[in-house]
Amino acid sequence: MGCSDFENIVRAAPELGVRARAVCDVDAVRARKAASEVDACYGSRESCLVFGDFRQLTRHPDVDAVIVATPDHWHALVALDAIRHGKDVYVEKPLTLTLAEGRALADACAAHKRVGQTGTQQRSSRNFRHACELVRNGRLGKIHHVEITIPPNNRHCAATWSEDPVPEGFDYDFWLGPAPWAPFTRQRTHYSFRFILDYALGQTTNFGAHHVDICQWALGRDDTGPVRYEGYGEFPSSGLFTCPTLVDVKAHYADGVKMTICNRGADGGSGGVRFHGENGWLEVTRRGLKASNPALLKEQIGQGEIRLYESRNHIGNFIRCIRSRETPISPLSVGHRTTSICICSMLAMQLRRPLEWDPVREEFKDDLAANRLRSRAMRGEWCL
Repeated sequence: MGCSDFENIVRAAPELGVRARAVCDVDAVRARKAASEVDACYGSRESCLVFGDFRQLTRHPDVDAVIVATPDHWHALVALDAIRHGKDVYVEKPLTLTLAEGRALADACAAHKRVGQTGTQQRSSRNFRHACELVRNGRLGKIHHVEITIPPNNRHCAATWSEDPVPEGFDYDFWLGPAPWAPFTRQRTHYSFRFILDYALGQTTNFGAHHVDICQWALGRDDTGPVRYEGYGEFPSSGLFTCPTLVDVKAHYADGVKMTICNRGADGGSGGVRFHGENGWLEVTRRGLKASNPALLKEQIGQGEIRLYESRNHIGNFIRCIRSRETPISPLSVGHRTTSICICSMLAMQLRRPLEWDPVREEFKDDLAANRLRSRAMRGEWCL
């Protein structure tokens, strides 16, 4: 989670009727800084608890809900422990690093009757909801292609790098956790972890998760996904970073709708989603909406038409659902489906061949090698 995200949540907490009770980070410097920001917000001193082990937080009797904003390779383990100890969870996107983790997390949330929100907050944006309602209500006619653009990698690493001393107060072994052991370098951790396949899947699951989620919502596919993937990626041949610098994926739904995910020619922004249908195209990004027919942008959704779940504040929706025990706008089951598409896309790029996917059984058809990649071995004591 970025600093601005954290600050926004802390500032909004009193308005939402909640209090930030504790923070946890294996980097003691960052943990203390976060705690001081919480205390400053409430005008108190040293009332925010500080932990270095997530289990101290997820099992604390005074904690009702947990926001999981760790590196991606930790999402599932932290959220599972919180759920199993009676906490509701908000899990940043991408929901998990592997397909097996996503299924375990969605199942645990349902079994323990917890409220789980995925941090795909574009569903709580009016522009994205309106675009999805226009598509759902047939304004473009039959959809045949959804074009998703993701930004290029925004961190770079030279072909050579050197090991650094572990900073004081940084529990690096705990940071690695279930991931393979690797020597410490500053570029491996804060934010840059996103471009190393041991911890994340680059922009394919970073902004990809946001935009694939909107495609799924607009098409009404929250409980399923594509059945075939083809992908080409250009992967670094040297250096620390291992995620592809070029992404080009084609995914096909059972009814013939094609989804493409690409960062070729991206303008450096956050990307977006363009729906192509019989009656033209509609594009939605964080900057707004565009359409082949500008009159479409003035269309209103009338009475009797499909209206999608309305949320104007993603964290606020999560808090309200904690109180009401209703399903939030981006439940973990939906986050799992969205993330699965991104992970399958990466596997197609890595294996460099088409993959046939069964979204009901959540397995690749007649493909032992691909099915082995649905999960990863975890280091040391860690397991699902």
